[in-house]
This record gives sequence, structure tokens and C-alpha cells, in this order.
Amino acid sequence: MEFVRQIIDSNVLEPILTLPQSFRDSQVEIIVLPLDNPSIRPVNHSSYGRLKAYANPSLIPEEEGAWEKAAAEKHALH
Repeated sequence: MEFVRQIIDSNVLEPILTLPQSFRDSQVEIIVLPLDNPSIRPVNHSSYGRLKAYANPSLIPEEEGAWEKAAAEKHALH
């Protein structure tokens, strides 16, 4: 079986892989192997929808203007 092995700076992988904090700013080893079972779908690492399980639909109406309100409260002169 063919494979590819390479040592690379972990910061290069940051945009495409979620790495543990301990891997950051260090050298890591990448090993690429062919997929034995082509029916397995790759994991989608996009951020879209990851927090959907924590959504509270009853709070959605309060989102309108929430940033402005929080900023005004934080920077209000006392």
C-alpha cells in the first residue's frame, strides 16, 4: 500500500483541521493513506450548524439589536 508521510508546521493545518491546543506552534507528522472503503463519507469540518443543538428558538427574537445593547451597556458612562 502506498502512503505519504510528511513533517509540517501545525499552523499550516489550522484552516483545514481542528487540532488540539497542545499541537499548536509545533511540528506534526502527517500520514496519508488511501481509503479502503470508498463508501465512507469524509467528515465535514465546516462551522455551519455545529452549535445548532444548543440553539434556543425562544431567544431568537432577542437577537435583533443584542450587540448594540451589549456594547452600550459595556461602554456606558457612569
